[in-house]
Amino acid sequence: MTENLNDYAYQQQHSLLIPLRLYGELIKGKQTFLLVYTSFFAYLISAWPNVELLTSLWLFLAIFAAVSGSTLLNMYVDRDIDKIMERTKHRVLPSGKIKASTVLLHGLIFTSVGIIASGILINTVTMRLIFAGAFFDVVIYSLILKRRTRFSILFGGIAGGLPAMAGRTAFTGEVDFITLMFGLFVIAWIPLHILTLALIPKNKLGYEEAGVPMWPVVKSEKQTIRVITLSALISSAAALIISWALSINLVMFIHVFILSAYITYLSLKNLFNPSEETTWKIFKRASMFMGAAYMWWLGGVMF
Repeated sequence: MTENLNDYAYQQQHSLLIPLRLYGELIKGKQTFLLVYTSFFAYLISAWPNVELLTSLWLFLAIFAAVSGSTLLNMYVDRDIDKIMERTKHRVLPSGKIKASTVLLHGLIFTSVGIIASGILINTVTMRLIFAGAFFDVVIYSLILKRRTRFSILFGGIAGGLPAMAGRTAFTGEVDFITLMFGLFVIAWIPLHILTLALIPKNKLGYEEAGVPMWPVVKSEKQTIRVITLSALISSAAALIISWALSINLVMFIHVFILSAYITYLSLKNLFNPSEETTWKIFKRASMFMGAAYMWWLGGVMF
């Protein structure tokens, strides 16, 4: 029995294929879903009521491929520091479940397919934005800045905002004001999400041990909370500006306003009276903020 398990592990480590059961972890399923979600909904919001089934399908597949590919490449780049951090040491690559070169190959293929398909099946503006997202994520953020400066998170935020921008241009074919605001909303939201997670003591310790200059590692907790608060203010303002620019109905605007005000309130509360409980609450509510805003924008243009 042990020999069979050892043979299976050996085959996985020397195969050019990635088992489906490992893909969800390798592409960070929740993160990939969120970026695909913002892109897909940005298209639906922008195109309604002239949504084209084929365009929405091509966009979904292209964004999924490009984001998944970029994440696979990031997993390849970060495999050494992932092995050090408690939160990440059990991931597929650090735990030796599959060859690093296999992940690299799949990452290059997926990313290339997503970029090229978007140019052929959608339009060149969308293709350029998807390419820029992959470039900022893998090259600028992971390869160049992540291990050198706390400001890397801002460039990672740009990578996170570009899929939403690509979703709008899949309909408009150009970068307009709302396209930029979709991007700003996500870019400003990224620190709100990531830095709250980094403030959790065990995660902060992991970054310290791995030598990653995340904001709470190289600067004080107070300054990190200030950045989170600024992030909440900008993303909330962007959410309201988008609501106004889309001319959504009053009911949905009120929903966006209430949640934006709630996220801002939690961030200000944590600024003046910091606590791990409030920090964790901001982290959990931030994802709800992102997901709900896009649904309410869509509802606001539909009804």
